[in-house]
Amino acid sequence: MEILFFIFIVALITMVVFVIMSQKGEPTDKQRELAQKMFGSPQSDEPAPDYGRMLEDECARIEAMIQADETGCPEVHQQILDSEYTGPLPERRNDGGWTSIFPDLRILSIAGINHRQGIVRYTGRNTVALVPEPQNEFDANAIKVLAEDGHHLGYIRRDQTEMVRAWARDEFPMYCTCRIEEHEDDDDGHRFYIGFIYVLLKK
Repeated sequence: MEILFFIFIVALITMVVFVIMSQKGEPTDKQRELAQKMFGSPQSDEPAPDYGRMLEDECARIEAMIQADETGCPEVHQQILDSEYTGPLPERRNDGGWTSIFPDLRILSIAGINHRQGIVRYTGRNTVALVPEPQNEFDANAIKVLAEDGHHLGYIRRDQTEMVRAWARDEFPMYCTCRIEEHEDDDDGHRFYIGFIYVLLKK
């Protein structure tokens, strides 16, 4: 449990740094300082390391371990920890999420998460239910994302609802896990959230 907690904390820190860096271009002094703490400072006669790439690679390794946990592959998790893993690593998508390195795992972003109240209570890993909302006035095909206590976290993106229905074989509620990250805007300091759903397809 201590290892998983440590990995989760590192994941949050590195993912926040990477998202901000990817949005803002050049790293700030704080980002360079964090990267130097994680990877060490260069000697004076060495070229400056590409901290952005190093942080991105570390984020990808952490995400690969998360995906290994979601698919029940502890051996992959351990190989990554031991620096013995030689397989593919996930890549960033345009929405800030990751591609899957496992054929039966799909990762979706949660839409509308920043319009929901009380999301801060759900940061981290959660079990969620995907539930159709035919009474939705904007989209009769809407699928909402509910936490275990019934709290409404957001929606499946409209362009992905038919795909999710096919995965669920119209057997709802469909249970899966999600991970919600809290971020801070580098300009004005306001908090915002990004959520991703991990769907393990039925065989």
